[in-house]
Amino acid sequence: MNSPAGERRLPVGPVQCGTLVTRDADAVVRAYREGLDLVVVSDAPLPAALAAAWGKPALAGRRMLVLGADAADASTHWLRVIEWSLAAAPLPMQHSGWLALEVLVKDVCALGKRLENGPFTVLGPPRALAVNDNIWAMQVAGPAGETLYLTEVRAPVQPFELPPPATHTAERLFIPVLSAREHAAAMDWYEELAGCKGLRFETRVSALNAALGLDPEWRRPVGTLQLAGNSMIEIDHVPEHRTPPFNASGLPIGLAMVSFHARRDQSLPAGATWYELGATAVTLMQGPAGECIELLAP
Repeated sequence: MNSPAGERRLPVGPVQCGTLVTRDADAVVRAYREGLDLVVVSDAPLPAALAAAWGKPALAGRRMLVLGADAADASTHWLRVIEWSLAAAPLPMQHSGWLALEVLVKDVCALGKRLENGPFTVLGPPRALAVNDNIWAMQVAGPAGETLYLTEVRAPVQPFELPPPATHTAERLFIPVLSAREHAAAMDWYEELAGCKGLRFETRVSALNAALGLDPEWRRPVGTLQLAGNSMIEIDHVPEHRTPPFNASGLPIGLAMVSFHARRDQSLPAGATWYELGATAVTLMQGPAGECIELLAP
């Protein structure tokens, strides 16, 4: 049995949050309150120092919100929203880069019934995953063109190190899903970043296949990479996708970035630099599929 990722001192993880760029932050807040019981943790202008650390000075002063399942538990603050008046909402699952946020939920079947006539568009109803029937998931599209995999973990699933079952409706982000045209290259890049080898296999990604007009049961290469804190990255081989367009903000449309905790001694790719912001160091870098990755080091 594998030792916990935290004991193996992996340099990256857990994953903290995904960031959406939207023209209507209030609409996003309403959807996540109504559909997933999230609460607003903060609502304030984006600090100029953070915008500078990202290399996106135009974002300074823009409205930025953080949403989570429990205001008192920072590990459940899994969604960040940046309001940009000219932001476009992409069609779900149509571009490379960050494809989806996989979120741990308490009861996916009950949530599926609740969301049938709610603010999210159901892309795939609840069903057991092909890799293991102890994991049930559904897929939905949100108001900013983002895709969520709402996942219920019913029992431990070896060899993966997953969080315990959720106690909140939609508790935490634990697997960001990446679409890569060059799957092997993306796996190699993240393995070097995380300092460990991932798993490679083939499985169906039914909602993605349906979005691309393919047989929902068709299997494609997929890789998973274990991170610290019972979180992971999933990398899907999707040669059908094109690079996502960027907003004038300098961030990709829709699901713009994913943030991970990291260690200060984390080796960064060439060109990436830590910026000191109070008690936390921050760096923003671009991954092999055009995705934006934020690392946060205490």
